Amino acid sequence: MAVTTGESPGSQSPGSESPGQGRLRRRRNILIGVVILALMASVGGLLLSTSIKSPAQQAAQTSPPGLTRLTTTVQRQVVTDTVLAQAVVSKPPEISGPPGGGGSAGNGAQPIVTRIFLGPGSAVSPGRPILEVAGRPMFVFQGSYPAYRDLTPGESGPDVAQLQVGLETLGFSIGSDASGVFGAGTSAAVAAFYQDIGYSAPKATIGPKHRQAAMVPLSEFMFVPRFPAHVVSLGAKIGQTASGSLVTLSLGRPGIDGQLNPADAALVRPGMNVRITDPVTGKSRPGKVVSITDRTKTKGSISGGIYLPMKIRPGKPLPSSMVGQNLSLTINAARSSGPVLTVPEAAVFAGADGRTYVSKVTGARSQVKVPVRIGITGSGLVQVTPLQAGALTAGSIVVTGQNYASSGQYAKHGGLPRKGNRITIVGPG
Repeated sequence: MAVTTGESPGSQSPGSESPGQGRLRRRRNILIGVVILALMASVGGLLLSTSIKSPAQQAAQTSPPGLTRLTTTVQRQVVTDTVLAQAVVSKPPEISGPPGGGGSAGNGAQPIVTRIFLGPGSAVSPGRPILEVAGRPMFVFQGSYPAYRDLTPGESGPDVAQLQVGLETLGFSIGSDASGVFGAGTSAAVAAFYQDIGYSAPKATIGPKHRQAAMVPLSEFMFVPRFPAHVVSLGAKIGQTASGSLVTLSLGRPGIDGQLNPADAALVRPGMNVRITDPVTGKSRPGKVVSITDRTKTKGSISGGIYLPMKIRPGKPLPSSMVGQNLSLTINAARSSGPVLTVPEAAVFAGADGRTYVSKVTGARSQVKVPVRIGITGSGLVQVTPLQAGALTAGSIVVTGQNYASSGQYAKHGGLPRKGNRITIVGPG
C-alpha cells in the first residue's frame, strides 16, 4: 500500500542547497581568490621595483646638481660711495655771571630782581638788557677777556678795549680815545648807551676836581666770547634776592659729536657733505664734517665699540631740545662724476696675471675675460672701466659668483672686500 507525504517530488527542505547553487558559489569564491592574488602580485612588483635600483639610477640620484651660470647685466649709473656713522647732539659751552648781591644798587637798595627781559631759551644780543636788579640793567658785550672789575674813566686794558668795540658796534663813538684807554670819549659813549636802553649811566668821581663821569659797574655787565648766545637759566625770579650768578648763557647752538668707525678713517675728511638723520622722526638735514681726531675713544660710545671723534656742523642750527639725542650720519665719501658702468662686486675677480677681470658672456656656452679698472666701490656695486674701449658696454651680460665654470678655464669669482660700513646709493644721471 502506497504512503504519500503531501510534498511534491521537486521540493527541498529549508537550508538545503541545490547542486546548481553550489557550483555557482564555488566559481565565485575561485574568482575572488584569483583577483586577490593578482592585486598582491601587482603591489609586490611595485615595491620591488622601487627598492631595487640599477647602478646607473643610483649614480644619477646621488650625483650633485649640474653647474649653473649666474649672470647679470652691466648698467650705466651714477654711484655714490657713502659711509655710515653715529652721532649725539652735544650741549654748547656755557658761561655764568655777573655776581649778584652787590654792585651799583647802593643807597641801601636790596639786590632784588625787579624785571626780567629775556627768559630761558631767549637769544641774547650785545648791549640788550637781560634782567634788572634793584632797578639797574644787566647786559653783555662780546669779548674773550673776562670782566673782573668796574670800568671807569682812567682805566686801561683789554677789557676796556672790548667795551669800546662793543659801544662802537652799537653806533656809539668813543671819539679820540685810544684803544684800551677809558677817556672822555669812552665815557660819553657809555652815557649815550645807557640813555638808549632807558637808564641813567652810573657815575664815578674822577680827577682833583671830583668830576662825575659815566662808568660801567661790574654788577651790570659781562663779556661772552661769541654770539649767538642764549639764556639757559636766571639766578632768581622777580621779587627774589639775586645771589650767585645772575644769568647762565649758552654760547652758540648745540653741536654734533660724530663717532666714526676707525675702518672708515681713510675715506672721510673735513669738508665732506653729511646727511644728518633723526632716527625718531626720520627727518634729515644737511651738514659738513668739520674735524676728525686721530685718537680712538670708547667712552660714551653709542655702539659700544671704539670710534674716532668727529665734529659735524649742521646746515641749520639745532634746537636746544635735541641736546643728548642720538643721530645717524651718512657721509658722502665719493661720487662718480656722471653715469658709469657698474656690476655687482661678485662679478669681479683677479686673474693669474694680477689684473682685474669680469667674465663677459659671448654666446650660449662661451664667455671671455675682459680686463677692467676698478673705480668707486660700495656694498654690492663697483664701477668698472674696460681697458679696451668698447669691450664692455651697458647691457653686456657678465657672470657673477662661482657656480659656473667653462671647461675649468676660469678661477673662482670672488667679490671685492667691503670697506667698513659703506653703502652705495645709485641714482639716474
